[in-house]
Amino acid sequence: MIINTGWHKYYGDNIQYFCYSPGLYVEAGEWLRDKGLKAVGVDQQALDHPLATAIGPHGPGGPILPWVCEEYEKETGKKVAEEFSLWEPCHRALLGNGIAGFENVGGDIEKVTSKRVTIAAFPWRWVKGGGCIVRMVAIVDPTGEYRL
Repeated sequence: MIINTGWHKYYGDNIQYFCYSPGLYVEAGEWLRDKGLKAVGVDQQALDHPLATAIGPHGPGGPILPWVCEEYEKETGKKVAEEFSLWEPCHRALLGNGIAGFENVGGDIEKVTSKRVTIAAFPWRWVKGGGCIVRMVAIVDPTGEYRL
């Protein structure tokens, strides 16, 4: 499943894309896991909501961007540590159960949104990496007869 939130339009090395993406949290990760999917892709910088990553109060040394946490708390009146108490729960629900995760999906995503396609991901080998850059391709069956 590829989730098109529209966030790929902000793609780049910028605060908007990196810190304010909609993200997924534990409920979404568990729901996707329970559907028996083989892979999940998102058009944002991470599978998880930014505040459930090192941007929030996770990892060594606290949040890497404390001002994002402060802004969230000011706007919502809720504590980030309580709202996003789990570290990358969507990652854990998916990857921890053998479901591949793809982040930063973009390109011509609108051309295949709401369509059944075959996804191919051609990896770039990354020695000692925890993941890798891929070229993701959506293959449309011209007959419309999708076989599993």
